[in-house]
Amino acid sequence: MEKLTPDELRYIHERMLELYGGLSGEKNPGMIDYICEKLFIITFGHEQYPNIFQKAATLMFSLARGHYFFDGNKRTAAMATYVFLMKNGYELIVSDDNLFNTCIKVATGDFSEKHLVKWLKNNAHLITKD
Repeated sequence: MEKLTPDELRYIHERMLELYGGLSGEKNPGMIDYICEKLFIITFGHEQYPNIFQKAATLMFSLARGHYFFDGNKRTAAMATYVFLMKNGYELIVSDDNLFNTCIKVATGDFSEKHLVKWLKNNAHLITKD
């Protein structure tokens, strides 16, 4: 499984700001690196997030709720989750409104990580190569 690197995450954030505006910068230096590694941590021989959807949900949940950037956290969370899934052979196929509303629900606590995992499973489709 491919990781989303901290540099890729920072690039996604800057790109979201270029497209939609907002203040650049990180509130908590080091947290971006931690989030990217957190998805792959092995404790006592077991991965805490063993499948792609648990990793993707944790990524979105962490970014949308953690507010590690000064601005654009939800936009970055949505795009980072999309890119992470794409890097690993899945495409998230939902309307912009559906994705926006889901990110808002994640950020406000109306979606649990468990519910988000289920939502991602239902909306991410394996990319087939013809």
